[in-house]
Amino acid sequence: MTKTLEIHGTYEPRFEPVAKLMRKQIKHYGGGAAAAVFLDGKPVVDVWAGPARKDGTPWQQDTMSICYSGTKGITSTALHMLATDGLIDYEAPVAEYWPEFGCNGKEQITVRHLLSHQAGLHKVVHLIDELTDILDWDLIVSRLAKTEPDFHPGTANAYQAMTFGWLVGELIRRVSGLAVPEFIEQRIAGPLKLDGLYIGNAHTQMHRLPDCIGLPELQRSGAKPLTTDNRVPFWVRPAQMRDLWRRGLSPRNAKELFSHPAFWEASLPAMNGVATARSLAKMYAALSLGGELDGVRLVSEEIVRKSAEVQTKRADKVIFYPLHWKLGYHRTDAFLMDVPEAFGHFGLGGAGGWANPELKLSFAFLHSGFPFSIIGQTRTVMMTAAVYESLGIYKGTCHTLRHGPIVDLVPKRA
Repeated sequence: MTKTLEIHGTYEPRFEPVAKLMRKQIKHYGGGAAAAVFLDGKPVVDVWAGPARKDGTPWQQDTMSICYSGTKGITSTALHMLATDGLIDYEAPVAEYWPEFGCNGKEQITVRHLLSHQAGLHKVVHLIDELTDILDWDLIVSRLAKTEPDFHPGTANAYQAMTFGWLVGELIRRVSGLAVPEFIEQRIAGPLKLDGLYIGNAHTQMHRLPDCIGLPELQRSGAKPLTTDNRVPFWVRPAQMRDLWRRGLSPRNAKELFSHPAFWEASLPAMNGVATARSLAKMYAALSLGGELDGVRLVSEEIVRKSAEVQTKRADKVIFYPLHWKLGYHRTDAFLMDVPEAFGHFGLGGAGGWANPELKLSFAFLHSGFPFSIIGQTRTVMMTAAVYESLGIYKGTCHTLRHGPIVDLVPKRA
């Protein structure tokens, strides 16, 4: 008889579908996971299960996991805090805050363009001579300041998978005087009393990070210097692939970097944020309540409304799925069910979180399962459905297809 996977933590009985689906996902994808739900600002789900390390060490209450692109939701929240402070205007040119940026066709790029992926600055390879360049903040932002947009800003949208973090993060640094790691600590994690939320400086917390299925075990001690040998294997024939290899952009080097403390120390506000599920859900809980939780105001109610407004429904030049970009966030639907009032950000392998101000509801799901499975990308979408099922809103795929509201997948023509 198969042993039932034990779920640790607590949840209200009506949220059994969340615990049940998390258990099923862990059995299917491996690794461990954690999920958290806040309703009316109160935790109603706080659960974790499965192994955190390859040696079988279990996922603990304080285990943090990488958010991948879910990091962008945290970074966006930080910028909206500056808008609340009256220090950022979404319609202002970026160059107003970052003068070096205003050249080579970028003069008219606004903060709104950056947040909604309409700046034409999504390409990365030309910014990198060596893979380890991504760890050098000043180097990358100086190169971004000199680059040309790929299209006229505002005429298209292309997902800034990596560049979003440097672009928005440099705005945060220029305006607040704080680098992103310090801003997160001083303005979000500290005031909300979060038990784990980092973008950068997480190398001091590697004992709390899990090993990800399909990736090397983290080098928690005795890490050796990163590889500098970028010789191209003879079997790599296409010229474009050989160029990537020479820059160190190879699977081997990427895996080594991911496991190295230098990656977790660096500030990569588009991709290397780490958190406990309860901390990420608690941040979104504040946004679900108009920007304030437990007497701590992150953003104003007006800014919450503005940040949740859809900016474009165009087909994206980088990703297939129409994410209906908002200001730093995107649509966060349940499986096949449209939830237009919700916003947040998902990441590689189906990690992420969201807020739903209409229901005063927030959710976060983080895990260490294999991140590159196509089906695996839907993990948080499926878990989101379980949250709404627990509240009696989602009634399954068949009911949704028959009665709606069905996700609007195809952008409507003007």
